[in-house]
Amino acid sequence: MRILRYISCFLISSLPWTGAAFAETYYPLITYKCDIDADIITITNTLLHTDEGKKFTYSDTDGTYSPWDMVDIEHKNNSSRITRTRKLAKTCKLSSGEYQTTLEPQVFSRDLSGRCGASISGAVTVEFDGIDIQERLPFEDYCHGNAPIITRVTVFGKTSEVKIKRIAKYNFY
Repeated sequence: MRILRYISCFLISSLPWTGAAFAETYYPLITYKCDIDADIITITNTLLHTDEGKKFTYSDTDGTYSPWDMVDIEHKNNSSRITRTRKLAKTCKLSSGEYQTTLEPQVFSRDLSGRCGASISGAVTVEFDGIDIQERLPFEDYCHGNAPIITRVTVFGKTSEVKIKRIAKYNFY
């Protein structure tokens, strides 16, 4: 009976991880749009699923980015490690002035093996007039667990207000 209880506890505790890790491959997609006519900046965080993600072409022209393209990976001794991260700066002039948006990867583990090493997310910082109006904000705080995930950040030019949309992790993956 103790063995059965142990096995049940193990299976139940590993379900969220195995479901996310083995069911499907996810490709993070960050979009950036400076819409001068609407007087807003919109940054979104979404996922592309296995087939769509493999075929998708990220493009600065289209404002589509992958956090995986913002890291350098070293392959050595049958292991892989993130050795460097890069930031991407975008500038947008709205009615109230010029905004600097920085997109960067949110790295959960520099070692690419294991539970957290296989996933990556993004982060955003928004600056106006040399002041962070939105300090570095990771779209995901943790590689596992149930913390909400940020799916959209909107900056309004008229007021310099930053609005953040969050959803439950189980609705994201």
